[in-house]
Amino acid sequence: MIKSPFPKTTYARNADIYKLLANSKRLEILNLLRNSELPVSDIVRTVKTPKANVSQHLALLRHARLVKMRREGTNVYYKISDPRIVDPCRILHDIWKQKSF
Repeated sequence: MIKSPFPKTTYARNADIYKLLANSKRLEILNLLRNSELPVSDIVRTVKTPKANVSQHLALLRHARLVKMRREGTNVYYKISDPRIVDPCRILHDIWKQKSF
């Protein structure tokens, strides 16, 4: 019998993360945070989405531990927990670019 490379719990956790990442705004937010910490106001301005929506996306990403938050006075800053989480986005972008789809 062939043994699965990962425990079943790994597949379940990965599926949950993939569902979370199946949203273009969340992918855009994660890619923005790939190289630097940003205040929510900069994220809102860049993704051109209402602050309430961005806050909901960030809350989901934070709950999944994909981003970290810190407060400084009245400002809230976010940074990505591990930049490798957006590697699949870059890989798919490169594939689509190569294939000219």
